[in-house]
Amino acid sequence: MLTLLSQAKRLSVGEVAAELGISESTVRRDFVEMERAQLARRTHGGIVAVDVAYSLATAPRSSDEAAAERELVATHAASLVVPGQIIGFNGGRTTTSTARRAVARPDIDSRDGRPGLTVVCAALNIATETVLRPAVRTVVLGGVAEPYSFELTGPLATATMRDLWLDTMFVGTVGLDVHAGLTCNSDAEAGVTRIMIGHSRRVVGLATAEKIGHRALAGICPVSALTDLVIAGPVTPELREHLEESSVRLHEA
Repeated sequence: MLTLLSQAKRLSVGEVAAELGISESTVRRDFVEMERAQLARRTHGGIVAVDVAYSLATAPRSSDEAAAERELVATHAASLVVPGQIIGFNGGRTTTSTARRAVARPDIDSRDGRPGLTVVCAALNIATETVLRPAVRTVVLGGVAEPYSFELTGPLATATMRDLWLDTMFVGTVGLDVHAGLTCNSDAEAGVTRIMIGHSRRVVGLATAEKIGHRALAGICPVSALTDLVIAGPVTPELREHLEESSVRLHEA
């Protein structure tokens, strides 16, 4: 629907139903959700575009069990966001889904000229999700974009982050191990994420159960550096005990 809207600037219920082969009641519900997410403005019988870059709205989703668990994590993590906060994200599928859900919350709205939310992005694809929202201020770190994760790395990224401060940092991870902590595949990405963690009041780790016990190349931070961990799927007794000893709040999505 966003693709159609970017081309036509105005859509009716009937034409979208015919184009996509879905019922008009489904289209109406989606139009309501699009307006609630500030992606369009409803009119009699349809919607019109608002001044956002619809071409950036790429949100591929898979239907496997891991993808479903990631969405559970993202839904819960997005509920932890407080309107008006400054929040940060490193790269990854779970952080991308969390950012998408956080900025789409209907209570995120600008007031008195102040943004409803400020998002500091260490990954280009997350920036394309957040910049769509007029009520959200998007801050993008400088640096070199990694080709697979879209994360920004290098001296420019770290220098920029040293001057910024966050209320909450959401940390995606490739591996989650009691001894190795949170890990990823790039030491350059890990370095930027560590600075973001060090400049945040609250640090929320995001993981699915399949990542427990896995170790990737580069260490991001020990588990004890987190204030919260949001996880979907079974949690091992060892990890549960370690979280309790480290005073990390466990959120089971």
